[in-house]
Amino acid sequence: MKVRLAGGVVAADLAVWTARPSGPERVTGGSSAQPGAAVALGPADAADEDVRHALAELSALVEAGGVAAAGAGVDLGAGFRSARLDGARGDQRDAVLAALRALGLENAGRLGDRAGFLVALFGPAVTKRVGAAAAKAAADGRWAALHLASAASDVLGPEQLERVLALDGPDNAVPGAPSVLAGYLRQAFDGVPRPRRLDLLLDLWALVLAGRDRSGRRARRMATQGRRDRLSDLRERRSRCEDELVAGWLRGALGREPTLADAARWTPPDGYWRDQLARTFHDAIAATALLRTAVAVADHGYEEGLARSAALLGAVVQQCPGWAGGRGRNGGLPARPTVHVGEIHGRLSAGKPVDARLIGYVKPRLTRAREFALLVIETVETVMDRMVAHRGDVLREWGAGDLRDWRAAAGYSDVRPPERWDGIPPWTGPLLGDREPLRDREELLGDLLWYVDLIDALAQLHGHDAARSVDGTGAPWFDHDPPPADPEPLTPRLDSVTLAVSGAAQLVALGGVPPKGARGWTAFTAGLSTGTAIAEALTGEFAVPPPVAAADGAAVPGAKVRVKVARSARDLAGWSDYMGNCIAGPVYIEDARAGRVALLGLYDDKGVLVVNAEVSPLRPQSRGWRVSEIAARFNEAPGEELERAFRAWVDALPGIRPPEEPVPDELPPARPARRRAAPRLVEDVGPALGDLARTAWDASGAAALEVFAAIAATPPDGALTRLRRLGSAQLTAAVRRTLDTRAVPLVRLWDATGTRPLAEALGGLDPALRDRYDQLPLLLGEPPLPKTLRRLVKLPAIADPYALDLAGRRVRAALGRLAVQDDPAVARAVAHRTTAPPLCALAVLVTCAAPEIPLATVVPPRKIRVPGYPATTLKDEDGPWQRALPDAAELGADTGSFWDAAAGHGLRVPASWLGAGGWTALWARAHAHH
Repeated sequence: MKVRLAGGVVAADLAVWTARPSGPERVTGGSSAQPGAAVALGPADAADEDVRHALAELSALVEAGGVAAAGAGVDLGAGFRSARLDGARGDQRDAVLAALRALGLENAGRLGDRAGFLVALFGPAVTKRVGAAAAKAAADGRWAALHLASAASDVLGPEQLERVLALDGPDNAVPGAPSVLAGYLRQAFDGVPRPRRLDLLLDLWALVLAGRDRSGRRARRMATQGRRDRLSDLRERRSRCEDELVAGWLRGALGREPTLADAARWTPPDGYWRDQLARTFHDAIAATALLRTAVAVADHGYEEGLARSAALLGAVVQQCPGWAGGRGRNGGLPARPTVHVGEIHGRLSAGKPVDARLIGYVKPRLTRAREFALLVIETVETVMDRMVAHRGDVLREWGAGDLRDWRAAAGYSDVRPPERWDGIPPWTGPLLGDREPLRDREELLGDLLWYVDLIDALAQLHGHDAARSVDGTGAPWFDHDPPPADPEPLTPRLDSVTLAVSGAAQLVALGGVPPKGARGWTAFTAGLSTGTAIAEALTGEFAVPPPVAAADGAAVPGAKVRVKVARSARDLAGWSDYMGNCIAGPVYIEDARAGRVALLGLYDDKGVLVVNAEVSPLRPQSRGWRVSEIAARFNEAPGEELERAFRAWVDALPGIRPPEEPVPDELPPARPARRRAAPRLVEDVGPALGDLARTAWDASGAAALEVFAAIAATPPDGALTRLRRLGSAQLTAAVRRTLDTRAVPLVRLWDATGTRPLAEALGGLDPALRDRYDQLPLLLGEPPLPKTLRRLVKLPAIADPYALDLAGRRVRAALGRLAVQDDPAVARAVAHRTTAPPLCALAVLVTCAAPEIPLATVVPPRKIRVPGYPATTLKDEDGPWQRALPDAAELGADTGSFWDAAAGHGLRVPASWLGAGGWTALWARAHAHH
């Protein structure tokens, strides 16, 4: 039988060879080789040595350029050329570009005639000037420009391509295959006049690079900070320093060493409070100077960065004559940032060159700038909370101090000039009284502009221009690392050119019309998004077939992925936005609404979407299901093992059996057709669910809210709003702080996050209502919710229970992230006091995640008996380990892999959790506290 190659070519007179572990194997028509596999095409009577050499060259080509490069017909020597079997994705331009990158311009002759591969890249209208520009781009290593130009050759003319080929940017600005991007460009620019297309593409390129510059700036600046978080060590060091200062005040007041009774009777004088306020201000400007120096060094290098910061460092030293106070013993961490500022300033003042030795001195003194800033922010909050209510007279006296000397030396920040500063009323009110606004007078200490300067500098370290005000949520009043705003569904992302163009193509496919006169990319996509067609496409729920709906959230054995079923077009919009594919197109939406197909997303153990798939029923439907489409990001082929495991999983899904209708004894009399009323979820479910939710809230909500208030560092009435606004990293930091300061013990945090009034209410709802409105379980998942459910959770009786359920799940996920990072706060909390439920859930999480941290084996591989008293086994259905699986999943565990992990490595926990007595002692303590 003849072998069919990619592109419909039939290997008639040549033999096809592939490499096997046992050696070269000739491919025949009945071969089991994978579709699209790389092969060597050569003479049928070739010598074994030539075949082996050709396959070795093929392997080197595939290793350097991927399997796509084999489709370019690369010369492998001895009359052999590379090829791919039928079934390969993409077109010839993908193969030629991949091969050109792998071979380099100096070996481009192995691709054959130069004119031939230029036509493959840019089409038959390619000119010599385009060819010369392409050669220069390849020689310069500007592969992103070459990639984009090849994809855009379908929509741009030769002169326009020359400008594209002159662009410069990182390779990952244009991910995916050129043929995929070419299809999106054709679709997005179909209604755009040809002269305007280049302007839109160049503007998009600038936007993508600007976004990448912002991301790179954040990474570059954060790289100046230490990898290990030592905030808790700084807190401890600061606490000891404050204790020593208090003891000094006592000795000065008494004239002798104080006793415990003396300390209990002592009332701090006004001088003590004034001293603490002054030290707080000095620490704030010192931490600000360290942050700005770290930013300057990251942006401009050590020599220029230190030169830019020298004046600011000197100004801090001038303001803080006692800067050396708080120096650490034996060169350890100082208690105050003024120490590092003074040390750096001293070295710079010596006038020595910025060489490796000076950099080695400065670098470790900048690595704690972030932690010092966070500590000072906490200190300001503590001091203000203590003094606003009790020592307002001292506050007003101190707040009237001027800052002329400081500002004369340090100046003002460009991002927050004094004329635009209105203060922090809960704090600046007691400090300043009825004084006029800052724009009408000179700055005072009580304006607290120096405090927000510190938070702005911390925000700049994180890559932002300034901190964001979060009025109404309590101290610190500003967010130094605000999460990006959630984009509207189907808003094209600017992470890369491919993602942005695929998003625009998606809008066109849904009925978006290119706006007239839009020369910028933002205006172009905004115009596409307007119109009723887009809004209509995002409404309505999918008719998910029951066997597939029942598998939502299931783990795929052997693939380390979990299945999520798309329930609405909004799910598809989010997937398409990230994956750069067309899964939110009208054909997919219509088929999913009608229940003809089910659309799935496969998420890895880190919660990242890696594959989209479409499954459709076999005929008849009772036979089961088949995978009709599957693709990774940018429509790339998924990994072979993952695809194989997923197809096996789909094969095992049960089919749809038609209901058996009873045959009536006699036909009922005909009745006039009557239109069935549309179900009204809010009206039908709202009152009953609201009563149940309010009852559940009254029973346990208030106690849980106190815990969430401690995590959010706000009053209880603002806690749930604050937690909902926090990003993942901020929430994780808040949970770490709560455990580290023992504001809430682990057991109480666990009980509070398990308080789910809305889940309890849903469980008590009339089963008939639950069956009628099968989307109600979505209330127990992550947003966004369908429109009807969003209306439901806005009802006053349901809003707070829903927010509490959501906060509980998110805080548990943050706790899970800390656990797999072996965070010391979790280790101390577990060792201090725990109970069996959180301990079992955390142990299951660590066993499933297998993080690269020191782990201790509790149960050996393939054993189920857990040591310690009371005795337990992992497989006891009524035991604590089985009950812990749902809780472990909320922590972030892929519980579907638990038994594989336990069989391979055993039940394991971080070694840092175990003290004297090991696991058995920890297990006994967990039950002693039960």
